Amino acid sequence: MDAPTRKVVITGCGSLSPLGSGVQAFWDALLAGHSGLAPIRSFDTRGYSHVVAGEIKDFAPEHVLSSDEIHRLDRVSQYALMAVREALSDAAVDLRQIDRARVGVILATTLGGMLIGEAYHRGQRGGPSFPARQLLHFPYYVVATRLARELGVRGPVVSPSIACASGTHAVGLALEFIRRGQGDVFIVGGAETICEFVVSGFNCLRATTADTVRPFDARRNGLAIGEGAAVLVVEEASHAHARGARTDVEIAGTGLAGDATHMTAPARDGAGAARAMRGALADAACVPRAVEFISAHGTGTVYNDAMEVAAIAAVFGEAAGAIPVNSIKGAIGHTLGAAGAFEAIMSVQILREGLIPPTVGCEQLDPACPLDIVRGEPRRSEVKTILSTSSAFAGNNAAIVLRRSPQGSSPDARVDKREPHPSRWSPKNGPPQGERKLSSDDNTITARPEEPPSAGGFSKGARRKESTASKGKGSRA
Repeated sequence: MDAPTRKVVITGCGSLSPLGSGVQAFWDALLAGHSGLAPIRSFDTRGYSHVVAGEIKDFAPEHVLSSDEIHRLDRVSQYALMAVREALSDAAVDLRQIDRARVGVILATTLGGMLIGEAYHRGQRGGPSFPARQLLHFPYYVVATRLARELGVRGPVVSPSIACASGTHAVGLALEFIRRGQGDVFIVGGAETICEFVVSGFNCLRATTADTVRPFDARRNGLAIGEGAAVLVVEEASHAHARGARTDVEIAGTGLAGDATHMTAPARDGAGAARAMRGALADAACVPRAVEFISAHGTGTVYNDAMEVAAIAAVFGEAAGAIPVNSIKGAIGHTLGAAGAFEAIMSVQILREGLIPPTVGCEQLDPACPLDIVRGEPRRSEVKTILSTSSAFAGNNAAIVLRRSPQGSSPDARVDKREPHPSRWSPKNGPPQGERKLSSDDNTITARPEEPPSAGGFSKGARRKESTASKGKGSRA
């Protein structure tokens, strides 16, 4: 097969997150180390032991959407359309001026219109009356199709749903579609809402935290669900150049792999995640030593974080401890199908601004974790190449490679003239934090790239912590 020749770039971003409305609010809060996690307010949580989540606060769609749009669209579609509007504005693209048959939508979600399903269920059980027509919002694929209809675009419309790897897969699909000539512009991302169904499910799995999310921390004991929407405008580079758009961030490669192990538990050795990472690197013609930052899935559960460390160690070998790594789930929670899209937006900001946000919640790095987890303060680093990775239920693993475009922006491209964010980063943050040798001890991580290590994973203390919290049942997330 011939190597792909069509270059693909990100020209705009939009978000609505537990940290606020808009990419700038999201980015500023990440750099400041803020958390959007709090007790759930959207439904009655009596009867649930773990009720911390990342909810959208002070939701005011009337500031962005028309009254007609608010009336016609369910909540998850409203989230998505608000993020889309910001992304299109950021990309300075007027859909009326381009061929809308060459514009597609790839919108990931795991839950879709589940809030509508819950409202119908309550109506059937004697609750408030429910218009049956609202059930048209229920199927998960409706979010993408309604967006396409609202925008009047007629290219491919896809709703990837491979659990928590869906957002990363959506970005990878846009890369593949543009390479194959199936469109010039794709509106890409993910959207989710918090609902009782998903909170109940994760509580049953005993995968949730009772207090806060602590990725890669010795005390980590579970995840918290988040909600919101993250959207990117992904564009064929020559198309973007022709209209004078910013083309400084390239999607260079994508990879997918399955574990074929368990419906909820990750493969302990990280082999599937490692294959996805290697696949993305190979697709980008990128050697591992070129990666200067890794955006980790980092859910804050014992088994996921240990698996991910095993996978990174397998791919990068002895160099794994020198690559900065972070997770944003302590800041916004686990946004499921939107998670990879939020991480892609963060990665775009890192490439443009040269700052890596800290991992919120990681205060006592597990002594058995050999990775350079960025924590405490943002780190100044002129990153050129990023690997972003996601792992999901049913053994789904996805990874993408983003990099600063070698060609940069076109002479006519818009230039972001904002000053670098005056955050609390320290000029002394140069040397990698927590640099450690990779141990061959059975309870830690070996570093042979050709053989993923057994992911008994992190310290026994962390395993005891989650075992106690789950009363012996154990999180499988």
